[in-house]
Formats: sequence, C-alpha cells, structure tokens
Amino acid sequence: MERGDEIIAAQRYVDILSDAGFKAVFGDRRNEDVLKDLLNVLLPEHRKVQRLEYMTTELPQFSPFSKSIRLDLRCRGDDGTVFIVEVQCYHQRNFFRRCVLYASKAYDYGSERGDRGEYGLPPVYFIGLLGGEAQDMQGVPPDNGKLLLEYTFREKESGEAPDETINFVFLCVNSFGKRLEDCGTLLEKWCYALKNIRVLDRLPERLRVETLERLFKACEIAKFEPGVKLTYEKDMITERDYYNIIDTAREDGLEKGLEKGREEGAKSVRIEIARSMKTTNLDLSEIARITGLPEAEISAL
Repeated sequence: MERGDEIIAAQRYVDILSDAGFKAVFGDRRNEDVLKDLLNVLLPEHRKVQRLEYMTTELPQFSPFSKSIRLDLRCRGDDGTVFIVEVQCYHQRNFFRRCVLYASKAYDYGSERGDRGEYGLPPVYFIGLLGGEAQDMQGVPPDNGKLLLEYTFREKESGEAPDETINFVFLCVNSFGKRLEDCGTLLEKWCYALKNIRVLDRLPERLRVETLERLFKACEIAKFEPGVKLTYEKDMITERDYYNIIDTAREDGLEKGLEKGREEGAKSVRIEIARSMKTTNLDLSEIARITGLPEAEISAL
C-alpha cells in the first residue's frame, strides 16, 4: 500500500512518519507513555525520561522583524530538559541549519524562565526522525549502517563536551533496510515498526515487546477519538496532495505541475497546501512561488 494510492480507512495503522500520523499519535497527550518509550530508546542513558510535560509548539518571535517558529512537538522532562521532536520525510534545502535554528531558539527561550542572567539554562535535545527521502547528514555516508547520528558542542581534539547545552539526535529510518527476522536490538525493532507500520495489519510476534505493543495500540486508526480521527484524515489528504504536487513538479517541472493543478480546478488544494507549508516556516515568497497564490492571500490563511 503506497502513500496516496489507498483510502485512509483501508489502513489499520497510521503512517507514523507522516506529519499527520506523527501529530495524531505523539501529539496526543494520552500517548505520553509511547512518546517516552521513543525518547528513551534514542536518548543517552543519563537522559532517560520518567515524566513529560507537553509544551506549546510555537516559539514566539524574538524581534519585531522575525517570525514565530512552529515545531512538530515540544515537551519538557521532569528535570527541565527540553525535547523537540520533528519528523522529516522529504529532502529540504538547509535542513540541518533549520534544526540548529529551532534548537537554539528553544535554548534561548529557556532564559525567559527567569534565571536572572545566571545562565542556568536547561539542555535542549532536538530529535529528528528521518524517513522517506529525507537527506542524510553531511559527512555521514548513507550506507555506513548507523541508525543514530548525534551532534553537540565538543572540543575538537579530545572530543570532550564542556557542558550539556544543545544536542541533536537523528534516527535514520530512511536508510534502515533490515528484514524483521534480522532485527536484534530494540532500536532496530523500533526502526522497523516506524518504517513499516502503515502497511501492517497486525503486530508481528517478533515485535511483541511492551513498548511496541503500546505504539501499535496508539497507531490504530479505528480507535482514535472522533475528533483526532477527523483531523488526521483531513491533514493526511492535505499532506498527500502536497506530496503529489511536489512529485509532479520534480518529474515534469514546477510550472508544468502547477498548470496541471490549475486545469483540474485545484485552487482549494493549493490553498490547503499553502496552509500546510506555512507551518514549516517557509517564506511567504517561496510558498507563493510554489503554489501560485498571492502572498497576501497566503498571509491571510
């Protein structure tokens, strides 16, 4: 079952690596345990999470001339550590720089909690789930077999980190290709589940561990609350339309793809795409260039 080729209701489980599926599952506070399970399989041992507090996904503007930043998910551990979790399935220019911007803004935002200039800021962990055609990080060959890529501030020669400040952890689901029977570690089983859950009709016996049982239960579309299900289905349709236009633009050229959309009377689709793209913090001019909509109309969405 490929993305966009089947009716959503035909799937038992969500596509967890889609924006819509990710938000429907991990954005639901009732699934806090599932989110903790995911974080604890990715984080270093000293950062294991016991309890989470969901935070607003929007970081306010930092000057009259800057725009606010909207994240996929932001939460805080019981020791104050901030976790940003983002899913990325398509190649995006300057992706790593965007991650650095988001994490640094969140780190700076910690000073708003009133540390009186003492710089007692809590650490920030940016967790990136890379699926689909998301690019691999610079300097890391795509076939080196690493599932987790970790970045932070370190002394160049010794490799020592002077303090725990801003940290990045990327899970390379996009390059994971093991068969289920070859998955030995819990991390590998998580990768298999994240990559394949949308095409499965049950929990495989080899994945029957407590953390993954919770994941599969949370991802079952038929058990969503009515409001969550409606939002998921609407967002998934919008996301599929967006991906289809991007794919068409890639194959036939951007203008040709947009012309096809115009011929099909798809202005409403382009409006939904523009609305979705605004949440990724693209410039209005870029959204206007891709969708063909006036900047004023996009700004008003």
